[in-house]
Amino acid sequence: MAGPARIGDIVESERQKIWRRSPGLGLQQLWQEAVGDEVAAVTRVRTLRQGVMTVSCASSGWACELSLMAPELTERLNQAGPPEEVREIRFVHQAQERLKYRK
Repeated sequence: MAGPARIGDIVESERQKIWRRSPGLGLQQLWQEAVGDEVAAVTRVRTLRQGVMTVSCASSGWACELSLMAPELTERLNQAGPPEEVREIRFVHQAQERLKYRK
């Protein structure tokens, strides 16, 4: 008969299930834990590719302020255990995502 499961093992198993089913949801939740509710309310994680996380912000002011905090936020995120190491965070204003450039 197996002994009781360790809580850390259970949490890790559930976290891995979330990443597999919905990586965006997992990243947003991780982001909210790292930055708090106020910042999470005005930001959304868009991607995490090759160690670069892109976060859209409700205003250019938020993007600028969070860019100054990027080293601290990167450390917090990596301590929380993302699916891959975050080396850099790029902050963009949401309006920038909608721009279409014409030649």
